[in-house]
Amino acid sequence: MWESLSMSGHDPGEQRRRQQQQEQFAESVAGAVRQPASAHTPEYVELATMDSTRSSGDSAQKASAEAALDDASTAVEDAFQQHHVKIEYDGRRFSLKKLWRFVGPGLLVSQALLDPGNIESDISQADSSGYRLLWLLLLAHVLCIFVQSLAARLGVVTGRHLAQHIRQQYPLAMSVVFWLLSELAIVGADIQEVIGTATALHILTTMPIWAGVVVTAVDSFLFLYVQRLGVRVTELVFGLMVTTLAVCFWLEMVLIKPDAGEVIKGMVIPRIPQGSAVQAVGIVGCVLMPHNLYLHSALVGSRKLDRREETREGAIREAMRYFRIETSVSLMYAYLINMSVVVVFCKAFEIMRGEGVPYVASLAEGATVLSHVLGSGSKYVYAVGLLAIGQSTTMTGTLSGQYVTEGFWNMPVKPWQRVFITRGISLVPALAVALTATAHIDLLSEIINVVQAVVLSFTIIPLLKLQAHGEIMGPEFVFGRAARIAAAALTLAIIALNAYMVASVIPLRSAGMYVALVAVVLVYALVLAYTAAFPLRCVWSRRVLVDRAPAGVRWLFGRAALAVGAAPPA
Repeated sequence: MWESLSMSGHDPGEQRRRQQQQEQFAESVAGAVRQPASAHTPEYVELATMDSTRSSGDSAQKASAEAALDDASTAVEDAFQQHHVKIEYDGRRFSLKKLWRFVGPGLLVSQALLDPGNIESDISQADSSGYRLLWLLLLAHVLCIFVQSLAARLGVVTGRHLAQHIRQQYPLAMSVVFWLLSELAIVGADIQEVIGTATALHILTTMPIWAGVVVTAVDSFLFLYVQRLGVRVTELVFGLMVTTLAVCFWLEMVLIKPDAGEVIKGMVIPRIPQGSAVQAVGIVGCVLMPHNLYLHSALVGSRKLDRREETREGAIREAMRYFRIETSVSLMYAYLINMSVVVVFCKAFEIMRGEGVPYVASLAEGATVLSHVLGSGSKYVYAVGLLAIGQSTTMTGTLSGQYVTEGFWNMPVKPWQRVFITRGISLVPALAVALTATAHIDLLSEIINVVQAVVLSFTIIPLLKLQAHGEIMGPEFVFGRAARIAAAALTLAIIALNAYMVASVIPLRSAGMYVALVAVVLVYALVLAYTAAFPLRCVWSRRVLVDRAPAGVRWLFGRAALAVGAAPPA
């Protein structure tokens, strides 16, 4: 990096200015490394990577400066790095103009709540439960706001995203497990998105589903061009795609004229219809997406905060407040869209049943249902909305995978490589379903939802453990006792709901199946307990990586005492 700031320019004045900046930065970093470092300070330096055999003072300053720059940067290490939004801290209580500068990460995260898999879940909910689970859909979005705000909080306070923290705090074997589970969730969601987009292309052009799958896999490379235009342009494009979906379904909701009284009653009166327990748990599982936590904790890094010592705490608290507002508005926007999908199909199915016309409640047959109720033009409106959100969610899925891979392996992955790998993996099962029978899409979606539920537990536990770690979050932002109790209760509730959903889809036709179910649940509970009990690996203390766990705990978890790095310079 320093080579790009060397004395190779043509303007002597510019050369002197750059040299002065370089020397000032190196001096500030050299002073910073003489202080105790911690993960919550902007001078956080991964000192284990420094060369202890540095030969001269100048080379030592250069190496220290480069290491500090790498670790003090915020979470984003991609094409957005050249387009970060700088946020100046002025101490004002609230400003709509400043709020606008924080708008974006929550909007990108909201895409996952609207992907074709969630739309299919909305259609299924409309068929089986009508308006009666709208309250639970609202509650799931409120819960999602809380969890996503925690992910954003981690990225804002520490300047590092969730995947980076897990890789640093857990040993290699556990990190590999976390990474594989995360990739499984991302690929599973990508399959749903690819098939959903292919379905939209089939409705618009009569293109075969398998051909639509291939086209969708290829046109995702368009995202590379959008990404090169910068973070604000990317956020604008995604916002337009979400708004396209919103306009399509809100228009159809106005045209179909649902019963407003039933809609309001469904939103405010808690009730679960008989036989809809699995459907109810599935609603929560479809809204809470594990890869969204990785994505959100990374996207907030696109805002460069004023992290000087005198303004650091105020700037971070201000950013957390604005991100909470932005996340809340974005995810409630997603709720209104999901609600409109449920309401539209509730009324459509009611009309179909009243006329005695048979129908199928699925993503592919949604266009047929709407055509019968609202006319042939409605299916194209439906398909345009589905196409827009399908394309945008495939792009955000690629972005999630990029951050996950880079964070776990500290290895930069070029966007085109990530698109190629993700599409290559998801293309095989998507094509298999498209070529064999589209009726299998529902079964595939059910399997993917189960996978997402399992992975979520292994994502939310590290997230909450990190929030409660004082050496990582700092004394100003670490969870207090009440917050820890609430977080533990939330984690147990999510794990219980997900375990119930997983158990409910396993066919129990024999005693052997019951035994297998009990064994799976026990293994799942033990692995989760191990993950929750595993003490976070280390803290940074005066340039030495220290494992503060008791000797018995280190033996139990197979950990050796850590002592990395040299003594700090005098």
